[in-house]
Amino acid sequence: FIMFGSVVSEDFYHGFSYFTTVFACLSNGALIYVIIVTHLTHVGPYRWLLLSFAVIDILISLVHFALMPAVHITEFGYIFFAYRTIDMSTEQGVWGMMLWSLLFYQMFVLTAFHYVYRFVMLCNPPWLAWIQRNPWRNWLSIAIVADVFYIGD
Repeated sequence: FIMFGSVVSEDFYHGFSYFTTVFACLSNGALIYVIIVTHLTHVGPYRWLLLSFAVIDILISLVHFALMPAVHITEFGYIFFAYRTIDMSTEQGVWGMMLWSLLFYQMFVLTAFHYVYRFVMLCNPPWLAWIQRNPWRNWLSIAIVADVFYIGD
């Protein structure tokens, strides 16, 4: 049973995983610290979007490290599993992989949300003026609807 394939050794894979997880947590932690202690008025509500990216990146790094997800391609489809859940019950493995998938796809939602936010803030089209009337409620509602439809699908 070759767990990690023959391209790199298992020790290299674990070492790389440790390094990237620590680096992601430290760099995003530093970004969170700077966002919290720095109050630049020209950044405005954009700070909350940056904060969301940093928090989700830390979470997905930790979950990825905890699970070590993998995909095995076969002639009939994909088998998606995590190396570190092999000894767990099926239910724990499924919930772990669902959490990883949720966080993985959350990054796509945040990236799309980032472009919509920049478009609205820079171009301010009249047909999207309703967003700025009550920004907290409207941006949060848009984010929740996007998450439910995209990640739920």
